[in-house]
Amino acid sequence: MKVLITGATGFVGRHVLYELNHHGYDILALNRKKIDFNHVEILLGDLNNIELLKPKIIEFQPEAVIHLAWDGIPNYLDSISMINLYNSINLFDFLLNNTTCSKILVSGSCWEYGKKSGACKESDIVNIDTYFSWAKFSLYQYLLIKCTEKKVKLNWFRLFYVYGPGQREGSLIPTIIKSISNNEPLNIKTPKNKNDFIYVGDIAKAFVKTLNIDLPSGIYNLGTGYSSSVYTICKIVNKYMSGSNNILYAVLENDQKDVKVNFWADMEKTEQALKINCQTNLVEGLNLYFQSIKKT
Repeated sequence: MKVLITGATGFVGRHVLYELNHHGYDILALNRKKIDFNHVEILLGDLNNIELLKPKIIEFQPEAVIHLAWDGIPNYLDSISMINLYNSINLFDFLLNNTTCSKILVSGSCWEYGKKSGACKESDIVNIDTYFSWAKFSLYQYLLIKCTEKKVKLNWFRLFYVYGPGQREGSLIPTIIKSISNNEPLNIKTPKNKNDFIYVGDIAKAFVKTLNIDLPSGIYNLGTGYSSSVYTICKIVNKYMSGSNNILYAVLENDQKDVKVNFWADMEKTEQALKINCQTNLVEGLNLYFQSIKKT
């Protein structure tokens, strides 16, 4: 199968690209940076200049598209969100009118739910409260109409809190690792807040497995099905880093009386449809993370 992947050098994209390559797919990877990857055809460029990309994409004729590109993260302002939405719509209008693509996989976000507590189920009414989540959900609604018209499968994956090798430095876990490694105080205001943290390798496997099955169009959660506190992550990282316990005591001093955030993915639909479990628990995932850091 011929697969076009956007955002192939991003955090999630690199892991999906590896998984695609491992399973022998014919890949065209859209990147801003040149990468050295065996058996992968690289298309240098970005979605701001899609006209320059069209000839190569037409020549390649992808059968499936994995769309992961989203420029500017962690900038979630209105202007950036609108540009990403506009560029994504332009890409898919072109693909659906000029290629034989029959399956589209897109990375959505758990932020589309707008929930602060409890399980997030695909059938839940969304509560859009950020420009980023608005742009993501708007793209989903647009593609739902377009793909229905063109009889193209659309699998929209709402990603929860992804972590693992290659995560940007300003993210929660890299920040904790850096602070503990340098024996610096952790400035965490809400250590008891909980999120659904999912290892990036499980995300990659889910995307690639979807290419092999006839998955009905729709929204699918990608999380673990349970939430973990920020403080729990601090404890696990501290154990691996052998940092000072004083760091952990300082974290608890910031504890709030009421937990403001505690939500997770309801994984029943995804597990039944994909026949998979995102089985890498937090201890195992962080261990894999540390092993990758040691190799660099």
